[in-house]
Amino acid sequence: MSYTGVLHLSVKKRQQKTVLGDCYYEGTMKITRPVYLEENEPTLYCIHVGGGYVDGDRYKTSIHLTEAAAVSVTTQSSTKIYRTPTDCVKQETIINLARNSVLEYFPDPIIAYEEAKFFQNTVVHMEEGACYFASDIITPGWAEDGSFFKYAWIRSKQKIYRNNKLIFFDHLCLEPGEDFTSIMQMEGYTHIGTLLLIHDQADRTFRLELDQLVENYQEGIRFGISKLPVNGFILRILAYNTGIIERIFHSVHALARKSLLGKEALEWRKY
Repeated sequence: MSYTGVLHLSVKKRQQKTVLGDCYYEGTMKITRPVYLEENEPTLYCIHVGGGYVDGDRYKTSIHLTEAAAVSVTTQSSTKIYRTPTDCVKQETIINLARNSVLEYFPDPIIAYEEAKFFQNTVVHMEEGACYFASDIITPGWAEDGSFFKYAWIRSKQKIYRNNKLIFFDHLCLEPGEDFTSIMQMEGYTHIGTLLLIHDQADRTFRLELDQLVENYQEGIRFGISKLPVNGFILRILAYNTGIIERIFHSVHALARKSLLGKEALEWRKY
């Protein structure tokens, strides 16, 4: 298959410091040099140089962490999906986390514009002791008449395996229509966010902290927290704007770093 953009990166632990090992990119995808917001752990910024995803684009990203490596990965800006009149945009992400590695994967929101069709598929393989924090935010883009939900459809699939056993499968399908905001779908809301936290210490005690934190943001949102088959949780939020979801995710991420990783909150410093 011919790809519009390809990105492969591998990070490894060298003595007490995580460093970038193999790195390869082509097409419209690039990555910055590692930025050490923390002394021994790099932050990597993925960049799309084309300005947005268009009709028929194909993208592939692979991230590999060796044993005990720790890295934070984000994007430089939001992922914009423009009109796709003949063929959808497809994005494939493959993540491999070796024993005791830590990946914090927080891309900026996906913005789907009028008549956009987008499919993303994420597969994560984790070994014993690995930690995975990840978020995904989907928001409707601008339409000429000023209304929401002019994109055609968005489908997002994610599978997570731990020691080769499937522990999580999610298939989110958004197809706007007359009843799209009704009960059992978006229930009147326009934006949706998903946050995954998998860590050996993400137990009932952490869940109570998480519940209390998110309940402080009750106004203007609906949310649910579900336990996973392993120690970890999925948080899903419905809201009216991107900002409130990002604020909640930032607070939850900060709580998870403090309670589970023993670290301070991470400031991405994008702007």
